[in-house]
Amino acid sequence: MKVGAILLGLVAALIAPIASAQVVSAPLQKIVTPVDPMTMGTDDFIRLASPAIWDGLSVNRIEFREDRAFWRLYRIVNLRHPDGPLWFVPHDNENAAFQAAVFAVRSYGGVVIAIEEARSIDGPDSRMNPDVAYGRSIDPNRNFRDDTPNYAATVLADLGAPPRLIVALHTNEAGYDASESTCTPPNAGYTGKGEISVLLCNDLYSPRPSISAAWPFDDTDSVAIVSYLGDRSPASGFCARPLSDADMNIMFEHVVQSDGSLSNYALFRGLPYVNLETQDRGTDPIGLGDARSRLLAMIGTVMRRCAPIQGIALRPPAPPVRTQPSAKRKKHR
Repeated sequence: MKVGAILLGLVAALIAPIASAQVVSAPLQKIVTPVDPMTMGTDDFIRLASPAIWDGLSVNRIEFREDRAFWRLYRIVNLRHPDGPLWFVPHDNENAAFQAAVFAVRSYGGVVIAIEEARSIDGPDSRMNPDVAYGRSIDPNRNFRDDTPNYAATVLADLGAPPRLIVALHTNEAGYDASESTCTPPNAGYTGKGEISVLLCNDLYSPRPSISAAWPFDDTDSVAIVSYLGDRSPASGFCARPLSDADMNIMFEHVVQSDGSLSNYALFRGLPYVNLETQDRGTDPIGLGDARSRLLAMIGTVMRRCAPIQGIALRPPAPPVRTQPSAKRKKHR
């Protein structure tokens, strides 16, 4: 019996470290790679292939896996003015948003975090991240969740203390659908996806349209989204009153519980955050220029009203103009 007890004890001692190792999470492995934006083969960088644009900017690619997803993102830093806002571009198919972020980081300083679709190397860019081990593709702007803390920590690694202003940039399809709105009267002559428009009014969003409707707010899909907690008023949202005074199109988002977005994540943590949106107008130079210019105009208002920075003005260099259409180039990573 004594021999048997000794053997059992030895077996238990050998098994215990293995069992405990199975429940300890492995540390997050990140691959950080410096990249030359002038030689990158992805479409976002190809469109901005001008040395003047990238002068003074540093670009790193960051890759990691968390839970069931593989993530690839770009971190772009203004080396001369690193202390500006944190510019966030969560969707790889929102091309004008990427351009506006690059121009804004040049002008106002800070850091850009741009998510790249991780799987496809030659297909169209995607809003979602399909590079998952199982299950559905993941929306990069719905992944700020308690069970994926490393994603949020990576995106917000440059936040600092006190936290810098976060400005999220989006382009979306035409946003108003009368059937989705409780506003009275509905604008039946304007139809879209029912997601983002200052015409939209429901339990989640309450609109504050621009009174003058001057450019860029002649387009009802060009809006600032300001979130506020469910037991408070819309005016409690970050920079709500200054942006209203600037006569912007504003959608006030009534938040009761988090939907996994960065806007909700920031709201529950008291972080300064503004979301700017405009309608996607395609990838031809005219369409990109229109959407980018509208975002930059809204950025200028946010910076003047919510986070003034002395000595820096929004005068980005012009992007290179492609005179002839060319076939889609394969992405290289």
